[in-house]
Amino acid sequence: MRLRSFLFLLTAHCLLLTVLGGCESLQRKFTRKPKHPSPAPSPIIQFQDYTRSMTPLDRYRKHYMIFDYWNGAFIEALQSSPLNQKRLSRASTESLGELRTMQGLLREDKAAQLAPLLEEREAIDRQVQGGGIDALRAAMPLRQLEAQSRQIHRDFFWRDVQDSLKPSSAIP
Repeated sequence: MRLRSFLFLLTAHCLLLTVLGGCESLQRKFTRKPKHPSPAPSPIIQFQDYTRSMTPLDRYRKHYMIFDYWNGAFIEALQSSPLNQKRLSRASTESLGELRTMQGLLREDKAAQLAPLLEEREAIDRQVQGGGIDALRAAMPLRQLEAQSRQIHRDFFWRDVQDSLKPSSAIP
């Protein structure tokens, strides 16, 4: 009899501890889950315009660096063994766009010096966009681009043109 009451008390204590302490996995089994998951919260996006805080030199330097990247990609694309027309086209378009932006940031006298290079680059771009460059005809535009790159690095490097930049109020 004594053993029976001891087992009963022990069982009652274990049950009491389980109920009070909770068994999370057991509790999770009996919790009703929603039928449809709740939608993810939409983030609040607030863009800030940092271009107004840039100085003309910072802006020119940024576009010069981007031009240098795309110009290098254009030269690499022309040197690659099987010419990738899509890669050529993208690199040509992007480098030409950055060169135009650089010209827009310069004063008229320095921008006029860049105009012949820009016209030559536009002619190369038209040739690339028209699909007129294949592996056999890639040598001529490649030489033109390399010569242009040297001239741009020599005459239009961002440190050399900092006195020829338009003031920030004249830039749209």
